[in-house]
Amino acid sequence: MSVSPRVIALLGFGEAGSAIARGLCGEGGWRGTARPGDNAPRRVIAIDTALDKDARGTALGREARRLDVAIEGTYGEALREADLVICAVQGEFALEAATAAAPLLKKGAHYLDLCTITGKMSDEDRAPIEAAGGRYIDIAVMGGFFKQGIKAPMLVAGEDVEPVVAWMNDNGFVATVLGRKPGSASAVKMIRSVLIKGVEALGVEAYVTAQRQGILDEVMGCMGDVDDIGFANFVAMLVQTHIVHAHRRWEEMGLVGRTLRETGVTPLMTETIERSHRRTVDAGIAPADGQVPDLEQAITILSEQVIRGR
Repeated sequence: MSVSPRVIALLGFGEAGSAIARGLCGEGGWRGTARPGDNAPRRVIAIDTALDKDARGTALGREARRLDVAIEGTYGEALREADLVICAVQGEFALEAATAAAPLLKKGAHYLDLCTITGKMSDEDRAPIEAAGGRYIDIAVMGGFFKQGIKAPMLVAGEDVEPVVAWMNDNGFVATVLGRKPGSASAVKMIRSVLIKGVEALGVEAYVTAQRQGILDEVMGCMGDVDDIGFANFVAMLVQTHIVHAHRRWEEMGLVGRTLRETGVTPLMTETIERSHRRTVDAGIAPADGQVPDLEQAITILSEQVIRGR
C-alpha cells in the first residue's frame, strides 16, 4: 500500500514544524493554498495554539504566510482535510494534541508523532488516534532541526511503516524503518539520551576541570581509544569489563572527585558515578576467575543482581 497524501497538517509550527514546512514548500513543491486551475493541489496547513498570542505567536504567523502555509490557532475543520498529520509539539503537549486532533481525522489518515516522549507516552498518544480510525506512526528525531531542517535523521516505527518511510524519503526527509512496534522509536531516543546527555554532563565537568588545569588539549587528545573502536562498541566494552573492574574503578572515582574539588569544580556527575560503581561492588558479582563475560551475559548479571527493581 502506497502513501500519497495531498494535504499535510502540521500540529505545532515551532522550530520543528516550520523546518518541515520549509522543506516541503521550499524544496518539495508543496504549498499552502489552492490556486485557480489546480485539480488536486498538494498543500501544507498548520495548527499552532500559540498563533498571534504573543511575539512568538506573531512570528509563527509571519513565517507561515511567507511559506504560503494556511495556519490556524485551533483544532478545527481544516484538520479534516488532512491525509497525513505530523505532530511536532513539545512532548508535554503530545497527548493533548493527539486527543484534540483525533475526532477530526479522516479515516485511515496517518498520524506521525514526532514528539520527544517515552515509549509509554507514545502508547497513550496512539490510543485516541487509532480509536478514531487513524494510523499512528511513532517517530524519533535523532538530529536537530535548527541545522539540518527536514533532513534531521528520523527513526520510524508502526504497523504499516514501510510505505510511510518511502513517502518521507521521496519528499525530503531522511527516515529509516526501525520496526513495526509503535513506541519503540521513542524508547530508542530516550535510552540513547541516557548516554548522550550523560556524556554532555560529564564533558562539562571534565573539560572545565581540564581547562582550569591547563591540560584541555592533552585530555581531548587521549580519547583515541574511543575513536578506534567507535562509541557504541566502546560503551559495550565498558559494560562488559564493569563486571570485573567495578571495585578498582569505584576507588578511582573517589580520587577523581578529589581532583575536581581541588580545581574548584563540584563533582556532581563524578559522585553519582562513584555511588553507581559502589552499588556494583556491594552486589559482589566480580567473578573469581577474573574472566570478562560477553555483553549479553554482562547485561543479564547487572540487570538481575545489581540494577534489579523489576
